[in-house]
Amino acid sequence: MIKIYSDESFIQVEHIKNLLESYHIDCVTKNTALSSLAGEVPSTECWPELWLIDGSKKEMALAIITESKLACSAGENDWVCEKCDEKIEGMFEICWQCGALR
Repeated sequence: MIKIYSDESFIQVEHIKNLLESYHIDCVTKNTALSSLAGEVPSTECWPELWLIDGSKKEMALAIITESKLACSAGENDWVCEKCDEKIEGMFEICWQCGALR
């Protein structure tokens, strides 16, 4: 297993996990319950982490993460899901209603 991503926000880590899994990249989260140690150890050591199960998919996973971050920072426009016509905020790549990819 290879650590691929970490963030202070558990929600952001779960978002990236869901995004990678939508591309059939299996991963697991770790350190989800370490926030109580903050102050005792460096805060970044307590952040939730995302680990790839198959290290051979590292490059693909990093590309997906980078693309997702660029889309968020570029202030991408909202979009409408082609499958269910749900309006989705631009930062999301997956429809929350039906799970379809952008």
